[in-house]
Amino acid sequence: MQLSIVHPCFNEEENIEYTVRETLRWFDGEAHDGEVIVVDDGSKDQSPQILQRLSLEDPRVRVVTHEKNQGYGVAVRSGCDAAEHQYIAFMDSDGQFKIDDINRLIPHLKDYDFVPGRRKKRADPFHRNVFGKILGILIFLTFGMWVRDVNCGMKIFTKDLWPTMRPLYGTEKFFNTELYLRLRKAGYKWEQVPVSHYPRRAGTQCGGSGRVMRGMIKELFDLRSKLKKIPTTSASSSLQIKAEITEEVIQETSVS
Repeated sequence: MQLSIVHPCFNEEENIEYTVRETLRWFDGEAHDGEVIVVDDGSKDQSPQILQRLSLEDPRVRVVTHEKNQGYGVAVRSGCDAAEHQYIAFMDSDGQFKIDDINRLIPHLKDYDFVPGRRKKRADPFHRNVFGKILGILIFLTFGMWVRDVNCGMKIFTKDLWPTMRPLYGTEKFFNTELYLRLRKAGYKWEQVPVSHYPRRAGTQCGGSGRVMRGMIKELFDLRSKLKKIPTTSASSSLQIKAEITEEVIQETSVS
């Protein structure tokens, strides 16, 4: 299987090497033709140095660099833009997901172009679990769409689908929301698959803070306003979107 795995990374010096090596191990064990794309989203710790070393050790590791932190959604988007293989998956780099669980999603690609995970039991603090439920309710009230665990950090899809589902406006908490909304508007269906979730290996979670929650409300209303202008994506318009993606990647990222 030709597969690109995208790992967004922001100040994950304690986790990122483990995550990348586990992904490479999984590629070898499953005999996949794989590449690991790590997006360094303006990290201020030792993550850039670790990633440079890993990319020199193994040519399957590619690094996309943001000079400034741009948010989770932009990081995932940059990684998917840079992906070259037939299938693309993205997975958080903090150790809360296991790469082997992608094996649960892959069989469903026979029937669906997009297969997201759904955490069976979130291994997060109470306030983050409450935050997630509030987020789901806000999405339902605002867009009339209910997706359980919309922000699960493990998803896989065909590369050809990316121009259709690629978010333009959601940069943080509503990146995945916009992704699902674009798929729904284009008439695609998906199959959510339960995956395991684990306590964070190391480091500090930044989601669920007061700053993030205030930003979430603003992003929600901005997204609602901007999505009203989105036309249904056709096959012909996808070619134009691909051209726009290429131009944007050149402008916003550097790839090594």
